Amino acid sequence: MRHYMQGDALENRINDATSTAFEVIDKINGEFDPEEHVNFLIGNILTGLCFGGKYSFDDKDLQYILKKDDEFIEVFGIGTAEDYIPGLKYVYKTNQFKKVEGFSAEIIDDFMTTKYLAEKKTFNKDNVRHFCDTLLLAREEAIEEEGQIVADSLTEDHLVQTLSDIFFAGIDTSRMTLYWAIKHMIAYPDIQAKVQQEIDSSVGKHRLPGVEDRPNLGYTEAVLHESMRLSSVLPIGVFHVAACDTEIVGHKIPKGTVVGINHYALHHDPDAWEDVDRFIPERYLDENGKLGPKPKNWLPFSAGKRVCLGEFVAKPELHLIFAQLMQRYKWKMVSGKCADLTPAGSCFSRLASPYKVIVEKRI
Repeated sequence: MRHYMQGDALENRINDATSTAFEVIDKINGEFDPEEHVNFLIGNILTGLCFGGKYSFDDKDLQYILKKDDEFIEVFGIGTAEDYIPGLKYVYKTNQFKKVEGFSAEIIDDFMTTKYLAEKKTFNKDNVRHFCDTLLLAREEAIEEEGQIVADSLTEDHLVQTLSDIFFAGIDTSRMTLYWAIKHMIAYPDIQAKVQQEIDSSVGKHRLPGVEDRPNLGYTEAVLHESMRLSSVLPIGVFHVAACDTEIVGHKIPKGTVVGINHYALHHDPDAWEDVDRFIPERYLDENGKLGPKPKNWLPFSAGKRVCLGEFVAKPELHLIFAQLMQRYKWKMVSGKCADLTPAGSCFSRLASPYKVIVEKRI
């Protein structure tokens, strides 16, 4: 991923997606729910990064994958009985577990595998077009260096699963985060105004913010950090398994124990955060107004060897999309309405409840 992301790949993808979304939003009169526009932006970028191509706002493949992802989130809820009693799946599968299996078959066995095989047919190691090509090239080079042992372990199923992990983990968390961030800007118009002032002074209004502008948009990134802390879209994160017997604060954890990090507790700990429930972007800035070191209790991407491998993509991606949306529009609600920050969802996903906005073009 790091190799592929060198250069302009991410920025070009973001600019293509936002320009398409802007064309649609510019034509809207009155209030609207920005969810489908946020979903399009993230889905467009991730699909393009993984498989290349250009996508219209109503692209069938894009709409299909977003619809299926919504269905999975709704069906999965707080998990299945098989998550808590693993042996159950060998005796009597619950309907919910069958639906999860069906999702896996439709999306991974059919959609992702079909996309992978289509790109494999046109793969040319001298013209790497996207992340799927990067994986194919990495496998080919590894086999040349190490032989059959790599071919046996780094299978095509492994590549498809890797693409699926990147694709769906990237879509889910990013679109939830961006949807929350817009809502927070509606709830805190004074903070939105500061973001726009920083963008106007550092970038101007005659070009889109780019990756090179990121160091000069520290307040904008701090706003995203604070939105991620308060929203905690994955409150318990992704479950892992203890690799060996260990002990934490006197509690023994045997090898094989399923463990999860309570990100919500870390992000809402009053002993770690001053005025824990307030939206304060300045807590992430240093004395010069630049983005400071990451607070130890700020872990939306988890930590350690199993930290989210998409963190270094998600951060600049969200930063650029958010900056471009704030640069182009002033976001607010119809006069007299206030943003409701009460979350929806479950313990696995903390969603922003649906809302409607109106936008005023700034450029």
